[in-house]
Amino acid sequence: MVDGRSRKMNIVRATKVWLGISSVMVVVSLVVSFTFRYNLGIDFAGGTALEVETGSATTYQLPEGQNLNQYFTATYKEATGQEVIIQSAGSSERFILRSKAITNDQKNAWITEAKKGVPSLAELQFTSVSPTVGADVVRKAILAVIVAMLAILLYLAYAFRKVPKPTNSWRFGVTAVAALLAHDVIILLGIYSLLSHFFGAEIDSMFITALLTLLGFSVHDTIVTYDRLRENLIKRGAADFEQTVNDSIVETITRSINTTFTLVLVLLAMTLMGGRTTFFFTLSLLIGVVLGTYSSIFVASPLLLMWQKSADRQKSV
Repeated sequence: MVDGRSRKMNIVRATKVWLGISSVMVVVSLVVSFTFRYNLGIDFAGGTALEVETGSATTYQLPEGQNLNQYFTATYKEATGQEVIIQSAGSSERFILRSKAITNDQKNAWITEAKKGVPSLAELQFTSVSPTVGADVVRKAILAVIVAMLAILLYLAYAFRKVPKPTNSWRFGVTAVAALLAHDVIILLGIYSLLSHFFGAEIDSMFITALLTLLGFSVHDTIVTYDRLRENLIKRGAADFEQTVNDSIVETITRSINTTFTLVLVLLAMTLMGGRTTFFFTLSLLIGVVLGTYSSIFVASPLLLMWQKSADRQKSV
C-alpha cells in the first residue's frame, strides 16, 4: 500500500536527473584533479615543517636592509644548507618554515642563529619526515582506502544476504561502494584539488582520516535506506520494485537529512572556530558529509534500481 508521502514525492522518477547531475560533478572533479596538482603534506612528500612564534616586532634586531622573511631565509640557508619557504600561520607573529628534511641538530642550530636577530623567537612545532618514509605513508594510505572499500562491500553483501529475490545482496554492496568511490571520493578529491591549488590545502594524514570518516558516514546513511528497502521487499515482495525503492527512500529521507543537518552545524562551527590547524580537516569532513548524504539518497538507491531493471530486461529477452 502506497502512503500519501510516496504519492507526493517520487524521487526515483527523476533517477536519470540525479545520476546526470552526479555524472557532471564527477567529470568536472576528474578534470580539475588532473589539471591542478595537489600539495602533498610533510607526511607524504617528506621534508620539514617548523612552526615558530616571533613575539613583538619591537624586539627584532635585524641586519640593516633585511626584513623578517629575508632574515629567516638567509639564516636558515646558513644553518641548514637548505632553501626555505616561509608561510604565515594565521597571525602576524606565527610562521611555518618548510624545506627539505633537516635534522633536529640543524633545526636547533638555526634557532640559535635566528635568535640573534629575533631574541623572542620560540619553537612551537617541528616535523621532519624523510622522502622514503613519506612514500611508505602514501602506500599505506592508499591501501587503507582500498581495504576499507573491500570491507564495506563484503559486509554489505553479508548483511543483506537474506534480501528476497529477484535482487541479491551483491547488488546492494556493489552499488553502495560505487556511490562511495565513483561519487563521494572523486568529488571530494576534485574540490580538495581546488582548495590545494588556490588556498594551500595539503594532502596529509588528517585528510586521509577525513576520507575514511566520509566512507563510514556515507555507507551508514546508505545502509539505513537499504535496510528499509529490505524490510519492504520482505513485506510486499518484489512485484513493484521501483515503487518499493521509492517508498524506502521517502520513509528514511527525513532521518537522513536531520542527522546530516545536526552534524553539519557541529562541523561548521569547528571549521569556523577551530583555527588553521584543523581548518581543512573539518572542511573536508563538512563537504564529505553533504556528499555522502546526497549519494545515499540520490545515487546508491537509483543505481540499485537501474541495475535491477537491466537484469529484468535481460530475463525477459
